[in-house]
Amino acid sequence: MRIEWLDSLKGFAIFLVVVGHVILGYIRAETFTEYQWSLQFVYDVIYSFHMPLFFLISGFLYKLTWTQKNSGLLKKISNKFLNMVPMYLLFSVVFWLSKYYATLYGNIQMSDHFNLVDLMHIYIAPLSYLWFLYVLIWLFVAIPIFESIIKPTIVFIIFLCLYFFMPPVYGLLKIINLIIYGGVYFTLGSVLCMYQDQLRTIICNKLNGIGLISIVLAVITFPYIEVHNILKFICAISGSVFLSILFFKFKNIKWVTIWNICGRYSLGIYILHLYFSGPLRTIFKHLSIDNVVVCLILSCMISTIVPIFIVK
Repeated sequence: MRIEWLDSLKGFAIFLVVVGHVILGYIRAETFTEYQWSLQFVYDVIYSFHMPLFFLISGFLYKLTWTQKNSGLLKKISNKFLNMVPMYLLFSVVFWLSKYYATLYGNIQMSDHFNLVDLMHIYIAPLSYLWFLYVLIWLFVAIPIFESIIKPTIVFIIFLCLYFFMPPVYGLLKIINLIIYGGVYFTLGSVLCMYQDQLRTIICNKLNGIGLISIVLAVITFPYIEVHNILKFICAISGSVFLSILFFKFKNIKWVTIWNICGRYSLGIYILHLYFSGPLRTIFKHLSIDNVVVCLILSCMISTIVPIFIVK
């Protein structure tokens, strides 16, 4: 059974992923140098909470769906692994080829470049945006095993402590930082799912106040998210809570339900959107479309809608 408002929230979150990547592409390509500060600010605001929100939703749905299945733990893990790994490998190769040959022969504005060594290291160093899929694979393998041994709440606390206090890992194994980063919110989503009935009873009449507190906390901590991961965590959770409350309270309003289709096809949008946003920058340049708002709106809309039709 699907939770419609959660699908809508996930849809809006994936749209923010598209917006963030579109903006990042223009920042790196230095297309609109006069708007660099504004673009960077919008990008920083989006990235202060939207990936944590995605991991929260993923952890929540993992716990919700896996508890409803009768198959054993290893069966669930192997099914998820066999579904996600081929997809990761396939699109890593496709993405590498598209970037490599577009740079070599296509005269397309590229925001990043890869060589053969990068392709050979995808088992430990995912290419660009595919880090999210790579981290999810690890989490869907590791978290169920951890939670079968110790309580999910303890698993979350362990990830939280690692995120707050473990020194960053550098070099080829730096992906560990992102696994811990994603694991914090994924395990929190799992815990929230476990206690959703109790939480609903406690907070159902306090949503307006919680929403107000969360947005205030997000605004206060946002300027300091690079100071320490504790502040980054508070900002991310606050932004995620505010959006979650907003979508829950207005779940029957059209502007909320319209995001539902993006939520249903979120993985397809995530995998495919960069194949459009990059080339569109070059197309707009050749067509002399130099209005930053027009370029951003068209890029975001096309990069979201076309993948839906492809997957659908």
